Amino acid sequence: MYTVDLLLPIVDLGQERAFNPEGPYQWFSYLRVAAGWILATTIAAGAARTIGRR
Repeated sequence: MYTVDLLLPIVDLGQERAFNPEGPYQWFSYLRVAAGWILATTIAAGAARTIGRR
């Protein structure tokens, strides 16, 4: 659930506040947040392109 909470940029599941990663795990959580924003942007762009064609 923690990973899902980090990957979904808009939805707040409350797991991010429950854990306090340190060291390399902190950087890995930053990468997951960035991956979530990239994934959301890609999905939004694909949806906009699909809707724009119709």
